[in-house]
Amino acid sequence: MDDLSEYRHDLDRIGNRVAGEVTLGRSRAWALAGCVALLVVGLLLPQATSVTSLTTLARWDSAAVAMPVRIFDAFVLVFGVVAALVALVRRRWRAATVAMLGSGLASMVGLFAVWSQAGLVTHMPHTPQVGLYLCWGAVMASTAVWLPVVVSAAPLRTAPPVTSGVLTPRNRR
Repeated sequence: MDDLSEYRHDLDRIGNRVAGEVTLGRSRAWALAGCVALLVVGLLLPQATSVTSLTTLARWDSAAVAMPVRIFDAFVLVFGVVAALVALVRRRWRAATVAMLGSGLASMVGLFAVWSQAGLVTHMPHTPQVGLYLCWGAVMASTAVWLPVVVSAAPLRTAPPVTSGVLTPRNRR
């Protein structure tokens, strides 16, 4: 009986590990990798007028771009690139959830970033450039690809909680 309890413990540990994994599929994995590649390219291209995202992330005191562009670039870097790569490599449900929620939030901040650059009134011309549009489109696509992956998998597939007869029928004799 002691040998069987060791096997049960090993099987439970393996089952819990498998329960937290997500299945991406080949096409979704390639789509997400493409979104990450587009985000990296978009971060290297000019975001506004002639300012790249490296400038917006390195110098927060620069008046060349509005604050929503800086926040958007930070969200794209953290959630769109780093969290997505971690989720792609580890294939864990929690990492995929963080990548999906962060990409969704970055999509909303991206709307404000484009709007702030297009409507910014100063003595210098400020217009959103191709890098900002590319990052915004890629982060929205990343959110759309992550969403079915996260929703289709439960966080942990464990037994239902014990309800002590409240939701389960009682055996009457």
